[in-house]
Amino acid sequence: MAQAKTAVAAGARWEARILAQLEQRDLRVATVAKVIHSYNRLASKVGEYASNTRTLEERSRELQGEHERLLEYERANGNVSNIRANALAQQRITELEKEVEGLKEERTLLYRTQATNAQRLLDLSDRMRDTDERMRQQDLDIADSQEALRRANNKLNDVQATVKEKDGTIEILQDELSALQLEIVQIEERCARLQGENDDLVKRWLKKMNEEAEKVNEVTRELELIKRKSAALSPRLDGVSLDDDQFFANVPASANGALRGGAVAPRAAVGKIDARMEELHSIALSRSGEMLAVGGQSNTVKVFDAQTGDSIYSLAGCLKGINHVDISTDGALLVAASSDHTARIWKLDTGRSWKTLSGHIGSVVTAKFNHDASRVFTYSQDRTVKVWDTARGLCVKTLFTVSSCHDIDLLDSEGTRLVTAHMDNSIRVWDTATGKRLHEAAIHREQVMSVWASRSGNRVLTNSYDGTLKLVDSRSLDVLAVMSAPGYRPSRNWARASLSPDERFAMAGSIDGKLYIWDVASGDLVRSLDIHKSAVCDALWDASGARVYSAEKSRYILILQ
Repeated sequence: MAQAKTAVAAGARWEARILAQLEQRDLRVATVAKVIHSYNRLASKVGEYASNTRTLEERSRELQGEHERLLEYERANGNVSNIRANALAQQRITELEKEVEGLKEERTLLYRTQATNAQRLLDLSDRMRDTDERMRQQDLDIADSQEALRRANNKLNDVQATVKEKDGTIEILQDELSALQLEIVQIEERCARLQGENDDLVKRWLKKMNEEAEKVNEVTRELELIKRKSAALSPRLDGVSLDDDQFFANVPASANGALRGGAVAPRAAVGKIDARMEELHSIALSRSGEMLAVGGQSNTVKVFDAQTGDSIYSLAGCLKGINHVDISTDGALLVAASSDHTARIWKLDTGRSWKTLSGHIGSVVTAKFNHDASRVFTYSQDRTVKVWDTARGLCVKTLFTVSSCHDIDLLDSEGTRLVTAHMDNSIRVWDTATGKRLHEAAIHREQVMSVWASRSGNRVLTNSYDGTLKLVDSRSLDVLAVMSAPGYRPSRNWARASLSPDERFAMAGSIDGKLYIWDVASGDLVRSLDIHKSAVCDALWDASGARVYSAEKSRYILILQ
């Protein structure tokens, strides 16, 4: 549009210049016409004078001849009076001769004037030729300008037609956008209405289930007491049913070999904790083994006594469900990654919310402390990893992962190196100080669901939707071991695998509720435990390696030895 306006303005300027030049040419032509008219009048007068002069000369010659004839005649006759008359005639002739001389001088002056006018006429003719040449050149320029203006007008018409067509397209798109926005608003209203109805149904269902649970608890309280006493006498839980909502057996850690040189490969459940959540997503255990944190679809994090199963805190503050929880090494802080685009930190000595980490524009998938809890590392569905200053609650670095992730873990105690599990079948190692990608490798055939770094940070355990676990060297990303088992099938987004503290065993849960344990050195399956009723979402050893805490998607956490 701007080019079209420029072309129109240039055409207007050309027209103005051409009109001015035509006016100047008309003025010069009028001047030359006046000069030519004056010249013609002068030439006419010069002709008249020349004709008169010729007439007078002829008359003078006739008189001269007549005078000579008279003189001859008078001389011959001797008449004195005739001589006098001849004297008068001679005087008249002299006067006529003077008059002829005057006319000759006037004619000479007229010739000179005619010559001057002729020269001026020649000059004006030359100037007219030059002017005509310039006018011809200007006519050519005008023709070129008109052609350029015609092309510009054609181009302008084409541009205007294109703009008109695009305006029509924009109007159509705007209409479609308005229709889609209206449809989205209607869908959102319908979703909000359905969500409200669903929330109401869930509340009513929960209320009813709680009422029934209270009734069952009242009836079975005595039975539980008897079962606990019985379990305390039997390290193998003889006669205890996993169908109970909550039970514990006092089995010493050494009973299964934890103190005889490493972590255990669990054989049976010795306890069960009812998280009282519809859906579990993540569990975390304090380094001391005293507290167990549970996050799920509920917007609260629940903290239990890991030894007795008693509830300690219900940490509120998140607006939506919890995707991941982590407890600091010293057990003082807990961080939760929430679907409300934030991560929140609580102090576990008081159970009160301390910091809210806001800055992501998508659901926060994972949140982890470094060793001294001075930093928190979060990953969100907005495809960024953010590094937070824990004390100030401020983001100090943002890493753009480009590809979507499922999980992250730290490769050193400070968190200067980070490993990410990606949906494009790859894992990537990052420098969190510079935000640069150090290494990457596509080591699986399908999405990588989780990454678990060893305590040394030299090895990483990956779990993939292709049904394999792989032990990878974090420096070269070479695969050191591959673990799989018939029937093992991880559930999408519910498939975190873990290493034992001594890196002897690897563990992961299946979508059918089975828990699989592999020997890392050989890659062989040690055993599988069919102990859960729904998909296993998380499983981990305590710091000593003596116990395993395994969480299923629906409500319960089992303690195994």
